[in-house]
Amino acid sequence: MPQITSIEPQKRRRGRFNIYVDGKFSFAADENLLAKNMLSVGKSLTADQIEKLIKENEAGKLFDASLRFLSYRQRSEKEVCDFLAKKIARIENIKFAEASQSPVISQIITRLKKRSFLNDEEFANWWVKARTGSQPKGPYVIRKELLNKGVDKEIIEKAISKVTNQTELGRNVIEKKIKTWKKLTNLELKKKVYEHLARRGFDSKTINEVIAQIVKKV
Repeated sequence: MPQITSIEPQKRRRGRFNIYVDGKFSFAADENLLAKNMLSVGKSLTADQIEKLIKENEAGKLFDASLRFLSYRQRSEKEVCDFLAKKIARIENIKFAEASQSPVISQIITRLKKRSFLNDEEFANWWVKARTGSQPKGPYVIRKELLNKGVDKEIIEKAISKVTNQTELGRNVIEKKIKTWKKLTNLELKKKVYEHLARRGFDSKTINEVIAQIVKKV
């Protein structure tokens, strides 16, 4: 039966080790994989066990990659799933649709959720706050963006409902444009305001409230 003959730390990656079986490199493993499977010099492994360890190692690398992906900004569950599917498709040279069905993805998603790295409700709240900041977007645009990111409709509506100052947001958007529209008639100004806010995803009720505040009634 094949036997581990050497376990050597990798020079460039701390906490990772190269495993040699019968004098030849077989696979790499991190500290957790070593401890979990009690790998040590002299331990015998079947071909099936080696294959399983290789798959676990690949899953570990994908988990690490997902953590790096999340380190740049918060992500939705769908964003992470798509990221992992692209990785798997490239590694295994298969189509994205096939890769997206890999059970490894659901395993990694479960680990991320347990460690509180992934939460669609928190992500939706963060996204709404970001999109109503310095360059405010209205609820229609935000809703569409979050739907595209795979966030559940109920979660989206709950996050959007926390924004109670839609009219103020709309007015802030217009305040940045109003100086360039000074020469317009009231009718032209109303049209400009309506079109501009509609493009940014504000609803008609909010737009009309903004118009009532900044345009003189004819």
